[in-house]
Amino acid sequence: MRGRTLVCTALMLALWGCRSPAGSPPQQAAPSLLEVSLPDLSRADEAVQVQARERHAALLEKIKAGVKGPELGAAYGELGMLLQAAEHPEAAEPCYRNAQTLMPADPRWPYYLGRLYQTTGRAPQSEAAFARVLELQPDDVPTLVQLGRMYLDRGNPGAAEPLFARARAASPKSVAALAGLGQTALANRQYERAVEYLEAGLAADPRALSLHSPLANAYRALGNLQKAESHLKQWRNTDVPLPDPRKEALDALLESSLSYELRGVRALNGQDWKGAAALFRKGIALSPPDSAMRRSLHHKLGTALWMLGDDRGAVAEFETVARLAPAEGVDESSAKAHYSLGIVLASSGRAAPAIEHLTAALRYQPSYAEAHLALADLLRGSRRFAEALPHYESAVRINPRSAQGRIGYAITLVRLGRDVEARDWLADAIRLQPDQPDLAHALARVLAAAPDDRARDGKRALEIAQQLSATQKTGAVAETLAMALAEVGQYQDAVTVQRGALDAARRAGQPGAAARVTANLRLYERDRPCRMPWRDDELQWPSGSG
Repeated sequence: MRGRTLVCTALMLALWGCRSPAGSPPQQAAPSLLEVSLPDLSRADEAVQVQARERHAALLEKIKAGVKGPELGAAYGELGMLLQAAEHPEAAEPCYRNAQTLMPADPRWPYYLGRLYQTTGRAPQSEAAFARVLELQPDDVPTLVQLGRMYLDRGNPGAAEPLFARARAASPKSVAALAGLGQTALANRQYERAVEYLEAGLAADPRALSLHSPLANAYRALGNLQKAESHLKQWRNTDVPLPDPRKEALDALLESSLSYELRGVRALNGQDWKGAAALFRKGIALSPPDSAMRRSLHHKLGTALWMLGDDRGAVAEFETVARLAPAEGVDESSAKAHYSLGIVLASSGRAAPAIEHLTAALRYQPSYAEAHLALADLLRGSRRFAEALPHYESAVRINPRSAQGRIGYAITLVRLGRDVEARDWLADAIRLQPDQPDLAHALARVLAAAPDDRARDGKRALEIAQQLSATQKTGAVAETLAMALAEVGQYQDAVTVQRGALDAARRAGQPGAAARVTANLRLYERDRPCRMPWRDDELQWPSGSG
């Protein structure tokens, strides 16, 4: 064991062979406690090392002074909390078990043990620990939800459902409880109930964007494809909020850069941009200058400043991360900083430097799907079609559900004169993702207006466009319908539809779109079809189906 490791000798306080005086009751043996030791803390922040040594020293003092019972248990438990927060679960476990032995009625210690076992992949022990918490505190919402999620993940919705129901009874507006009930109903194929619970969860907290995915699945199972598609577009991989005072106490325990980062992220999730920025700054002050943690904190500070409207301050933070980035190798924070700079520059029309930053983002994280997609969009918008194509391929390979990536790839194929490939690519994409109407919209464009007559099929294009226009009253869909009408020779109808699209563009104050619509209108008025599925002004960043 390294020199920095301090070992506390095991406490074996059982009294062997002691006899009670005649007539007196036998004495109870003191509980056996586990050996506790500090791990190697050399990689931890100096402040964390000091905290750990101070708590360990306090524990040793209590042992030396003969302290017993709950006071000693609390000392063990508090040391365990600090070690768990510092990501040393092996060292924290015996502390918690000793605390639980000495304080069997306190729900904190089985709860922290449950989380510890959960994070170290010991599901049976975690379930047993959480069950013990519920014996002591039957209406504890965080424990009910955690245990319910574990049963649900294990494919046992029957055991999960009553736990989520109890959590909801204890906290009727708990998004986590409603989400659990919705996902349990979905697993049981009770789709209407799933919709009821999940919609209630979103109503309670619209920021719980991850609920849109199970909602989309429920609506699709009910045959409501329009609502399914709407929810799928809103999905983001976010955490479902679960207020948990014990976990918050754990996260706030360390005076470390990691602790401030965790607390800052929680403030970001709660849209407390100012509070998040203050916490990230404190974390920066505690982190080594060239560490990955410092880069991560600078990037998150930049995000908070951007949300506060301090664009200049945000860009300065992102540039700091880029300046501190290692010369080579994978580095997530550096990739995110370059990506953020690329998006900021692209949004202000500065494509060339944006491309440089997005390229750098991929150098630090080659599997960054969003960076591949953004770079492909910019290259395509800059008419660098051959360079854009492999980045669309990478975006789709990394995220197969990226409809935007599939559409961008098809548009680029058309611009490269590979119309038949674009048609077949989109037809295959629709087979893979039938719930994505934007893919059908893009295919209708190719079928109606591809320059290569081998790729066109006006009748099929018209069928798709009419189906889309029945549910999507947008200018883009109207333009596609007019293209299809012109392709089958119904020029007067195409003129009527295109004029409606022109009026809509003018009312919306979109002069660029109005000019594009007018150009196609003049073709239809002369009984000529369109031979350009997407015009140049539709190729600017970001991509879309038109």
